[in-house]
Amino acid sequence: MNINERNLLKKYISFSLGTWFKALISFFITPITTWIINPEEFGKAAMFSTVYSIILLASLLGTPSALLRFFPQKSEEEKTILLWSSLITPIILSALVSIVVFIFKSSINAFLVGTSVSNAHVILIATLITGIFQTFNMNLVRTKGRGILFSAIDITQSISQIGFILLYALLVKRDFYALLYAQLFSNILALGIGMYFERDYWFPIKIDKKLVFEVVQYGYPLVFSGLFWWILNWIDRVVLRLYVDFSEIGLYSAAFKIISAMNLLTSGFSTLWYPFAYEQYEKNPENKIIFKRTLDYVAFLTFSAGFVLLSFKDVIFLLLAKTYRPAAAISPFLILNPVMMTTAIVVARGIDFSKKTYWFIVSNSTAAIFNLIGNFLLIPIFGAKGAAVSTGLSFIIVFAIESSVSKKLYPVPYNLRKVYYLVISFICSALLHTFSQSLFLSILSSLVGLLATVFLYKSEFSKVFSVSVDLFKSIFRRE
Repeated sequence: MNINERNLLKKYISFSLGTWFKALISFFITPITTWIINPEEFGKAAMFSTVYSIILLASLLGTPSALLRFFPQKSEEEKTILLWSSLITPIILSALVSIVVFIFKSSINAFLVGTSVSNAHVILIATLITGIFQTFNMNLVRTKGRGILFSAIDITQSISQIGFILLYALLVKRDFYALLYAQLFSNILALGIGMYFERDYWFPIKIDKKLVFEVVQYGYPLVFSGLFWWILNWIDRVVLRLYVDFSEIGLYSAAFKIISAMNLLTSGFSTLWYPFAYEQYEKNPENKIIFKRTLDYVAFLTFSAGFVLLSFKDVIFLLLAKTYRPAAAISPFLILNPVMMTTAIVVARGIDFSKKTYWFIVSNSTAAIFNLIGNFLLIPIFGAKGAAVSTGLSFIIVFAIESSVSKKLYPVPYNLRKVYYLVISFICSALLHTFSQSLFLSILSSLVGLLATVFLYKSEFSKVFSVSVDLFKSIFRRE
C-alpha cells in the first residue's frame, strides 16, 4: 500500500467515525419509533416524506451543486455573495410552491394522510423552507472540509429527532404528527448550529444578480437528473399507495429506515470522495491507479457490510415492535441501494471530469423507468416485497451505465468483474432471504457471499484491518 492509499484510507476511516456514530443512532431511531407509532401512522409519515422530497428537489433547482462547484473558485469575500446568490432562487420557488400547496391543501392532505382536515400542509411548507436552508448549511460545511462539524450537526439532528418524537408521542399523541414535527424541529436545530459556526459566510446578506443567473444556468439541468433520481428512490411508495394500505407502506418504510443507516456510510464517503477525486484529477489526471484502488477498497467494504446486514437482518428486526417484524423479509433487496451507489460514486467520476453530466440523466432515467415498470408489475403480486425487488435491481442499472460510460470517457483499469460477481451472489442471497422459508439456507447464502468478498479482496481486507488497528491504537494513545 503506497502512502497516498494509506492516507486516503486513514482519512476515510477517521472522517467516517462521526458518520458511523450517526448511523448507530439512526439505526435505533426506527425500532424506538415502531414501539411508539403503529404501521398505519408510520405509513402516513412516509407519504409526507415522499411529497416533501420532490418539492424540495424542485425548489432547490440544482443550486446546491452550483455552490459546491463554484465555491473553490471564489475569494473569501465572494463566498458570502455566492451563498446567497445560490440561495435566493430556492427561496423564491419555495414561496411559489407554498401558494400552490395552500390552494390545493385539501387534496394534498388527503393524499398525505388520508383526510382533507389536517394541518400537514402547513408543516410541509415549514419543513420545505427549513430544509432548503439546511441543505445549504450542510453543503457549506462540506465545502469547507470541516468533517467534525459536519458529523456533529448530523449527530445532533439525529438525537434531537428521536427526542422530539418521544416528547410529542408521550406528551401529546402517538400519531404521524410526532414524526412530522420531529423532522421540522431537528432541521431548525441543525441549521442553527451550522449557521453559528459558519456565521461569517451567512452574514451580511449580499446577492449578485449576474451570479444568480450563472448559478441557475449551471444547476437547472441537474434538476432533470434529480427528478429521475427522485422517481428511482420514491416511486415505490407512490405505487404502493395505489395498491396497498398505509400499514404495508409503514412496513416498507420501516425496512427502508433500517437500511438507511448504511446509506449514511455512503453519504459520509461521498462527502470525502468528491473533493478528493476532483483534486487528484486536477493535479495529475494520468494518475488513474488511485481511482482503481479506491474502488477495490470501497467494493470490499460495502459488499462486506451488505452481506453482514443480510445475515443478521432477522436479529436486527427483532428490535422493532412485533407489528413491524414482517419488514425483515422486505429489506434484503433494499440493501443494494447503499452498496451499488457507493461503488457508483467511485467509478462515475469520469463523467464529471469530461463535463458530460447528461449521462447522469441517462442512467437515472433508465433506472427510474425500469423501477416504475417493475413496481407496477410486482407490487400487485408481492406487495412491498415486489417494490423492494424492483427498487434494488434498479440501482444495479445505475451502476452498470455510469461505470461503462465513465470508463470510456476516462479510462481507468477498474476490475468490474469482481464487482459483478458479487452482485450476482448478492441477488441470489437476497432472493432466498426474501422468499425462502428456510432461515438456515438464507443465512448460509449470505455468509458464503461474505467469504467470497473477503477472498476476492483478501489484500484489501488485510490492509483495512491493519490501518483500522493502527488508527484505534493512535486514538487510545492520545487518551
